[in-house]
Amino acid sequence: MSLASVVRVILIYLLAVLVGTVLATIVQTQINVSDLQRTGIELSGSERMAMTGKDLLSFTPLMTLLTAVTYLFAFPVAELIGRILKPWRAVVYFLAGAVGIWVAFRITDTAAPPPTFIAATREIPGTLAMMAMAGLGAVLFALLTRPKARRGLRVLG
Repeated sequence: MSLASVVRVILIYLLAVLVGTVLATIVQTQINVSDLQRTGIELSGSERMAMTGKDLLSFTPLMTLLTAVTYLFAFPVAELIGRILKPWRAVVYFLAGAVGIWVAFRITDTAAPPPTFIAATREIPGTLAMMAMAGLGAVLFALLTRPKARRGLRVLG
């Protein structure tokens, strides 16, 4: 693998981390805002946007760390499985990113004071939404690093 190829993969990895992180941050903010509104607090659209912007500045560093570490462990596993299940490579990466971030959340919750470190993951729908965002970042990586198609007979993809 050439130096240019390595740099390309690193840049795509960083882009995937950025996308997964930003999407997860926005989702967790909107879940938290929704929880506030269920308690009777009224929030305007501009207040929602301001809260989202604040979270993009304050929550993003933690989410970036969780996403980056998750992808470091999940992507090599996804790549190995994706070579066997070639037609489902993107799905394999999605699941690797989603399950990986779920593991990261569980580890973080174990290390942090109760009940949960990231409020949006207290309930299953919030956890699934956050997992989906990490999965989308992983799919981006899978699509941008997809091996070139080979011609001829292919088995299992």
